[in-house]
Amino acid sequence: MAKIADQTRAAEELSPRGSQEPASQATREEALRRLGKFRGRLPEDFVFDRDDANCR
Repeated sequence: MAKIADQTRAAEELSPRGSQEPASQATREEALRRLGKFRGRLPEDFVFDRDDANCR
């Protein structure tokens, strides 16, 4: 049976080292640009209700 330390060590080996670095400004700008294409797809009166979403 694997111990928690073994599982953590395995997960660290699988994850790329750079993934723990903060995203660069260019990466953030690219992500915002890609998200921008979804602007206006929801009705104007739409309200996100976190409690309602979590009940599902």
